[in-house]
Order: sequence, then C-alpha cells, then structure tokens
Amino acid sequence: MTSFFSNKESLPPNSGDPFNDSNLHIENDDTTSYENNTIPSYKDLQNTYEQRWLQKKQKFQTELKNNFFALTERFATGKQEIFSLSVPDRRENLYKQAFLELFESGYAPHIGDAERLAGKKVRRLYITLPYDFTS
Repeated sequence: MTSFFSNKESLPPNSGDPFNDSNLHIENDDTTSYENNTIPSYKDLQNTYEQRWLQKKQKFQTELKNNFFALTERFATGKQEIFSLSVPDRRENLYKQAFLELFESGYAPHIGDAERLAGKKVRRLYITLPYDFTS
C-alpha cells in the first residue's frame, strides 16, 4: 500500500504524527482570551446589533440632511440626487427604509435603478424639490 505522499521530500516537516502540535497551526493561544467570557443571551445580542444599526442609521440620515440643506441653500428645484447609496445587498433595504422615513411623500422620494460605478453597485437616491417662482 502506498502513502498519499509517495516522495519523502514532499512531506511537511514533523509530519510523522498528523496530530502533533506543529501541524495544528496554533501559534497564538487565543483560548485564554475567551476563557472568562460568557455567551450573551440572544436578546442581548439582538439589542447590541440593533444599537449598532441605529448609530449607522443616524449617521446616514444626518448625511442626507446635510445634502438636503446644501440643495436648498442653492435654491435647487425639481428632481435632485441627494445621495449615491453603495452598501452590501443584505443592508440595502435598511438604508432604503431609513431614506424613505426621513422624507415625506411631498418630496416624492424615490430610489434609482442599480448601476455600476467604479466597480461598485450604486443606487441613486432622489427627492423632488418645489419650483422657486420668485426668480
């Protein structure tokens, strides 16, 4: 019966015992760093994730507000791009909802089709501003 490694030169060093410590690739013993930690409850972990999302949502909506006021300061009218959204697919719906809840229907918030920009999938977020009849 022949071994998988038929040539002794192709064997890794110290390969006589497949379960010796040099073959297990454990250089840093990270088990001690988790030794005293406990696994949080599902509800606690869910709350942690929710808080993380709420922070990101607040930052995103603040950026949308900044862009909105930049448009109104220059008296922009009609359909205006307010943001280019480039996030992972799994989070896209969260950001869309955060955008739509920020602008009431009078602004006609809408989301453009997906496009490729610099190799990334991007969706442009638009609002419609009223026309300025004074100028």
